[in-house]
Amino acid sequence: MVEQRTSRRGRPVSEASRVAALGSAAELLDERGWAGFSVDEVARRSRVGKATIYKHWPSGFALAVQAWGERVTQAVPTLNSGDARSDLYDQVVRLAAFYRSRSGAVAVELLGAGVSAESGAELIAEHFFGARRTATLALVRDGIERGQLGGELDPQLVIDALFGPIVFRLVNGMPALTDSEAAALARLTLRALGA
Repeated sequence: MVEQRTSRRGRPVSEASRVAALGSAAELLDERGWAGFSVDEVARRSRVGKATIYKHWPSGFALAVQAWGERVTQAVPTLNSGDARSDLYDQVVRLAAFYRSRSGAVAVELLGAGVSAESGAELIAEHFFGARRTATLALVRDGIERGQLGGELDPQLVIDALFGPIVFRLVNGMPALTDSEAAALARLTLRALGA
C-alpha cells in the first residue's frame, strides 16, 4: 500500500529504483561480466521490477552500458593541471592501466557487444566516452591555445591518435598495453603533435 501511494507521486520511487538497478547492474557485471548479465538477475538483486527497469532503459545492454560507463568515467577522470602534454601523457597511461584491470575487461566485453546491440554505438559513445571525451577536448584546446600543442591540430584527431590504439589492440584480441608500452605510445604521439 505505501509503495503504491508513493509511486503515484512518481519521481522519488522512480529515482530510487533507477539508482538501485544501476548499482545492482554494476555489481553483477563486476562478478560475472557481460556474458553472465541478465535483467532478471538485476531485478532480483535490486528488488526493482522488470517493468520498471524497462521504463528506464530500452534493453539490458543499455542498462549495463550506463552502469559500467559510470565506473569507467570515475576510474579514469580527465585532469587539467595547466600542462596539457603532461595531463595527456598521464591519461594515456591511466587508461591503459584501467583496461588491464578486471573492470577494463568488462568494458571490452561491452564494447564488443555494442557492435550488434540496438543503438550500441550511440550508447557506448555517450556512456563510456562522452564525458571524458568532452573534458579531453577542452584539455586539448587549452593546450593549443597555450602553445603546448601544435596550433593547427584538430582536437578530435588528437584524441583519436592518443587513445584509439589502446582500444584497437583490445578489440583485435591483443593484450592490453603495459605501463611502459603506454608511456612509449604517449611519448611518440605527443612528439608527433608538436608544440
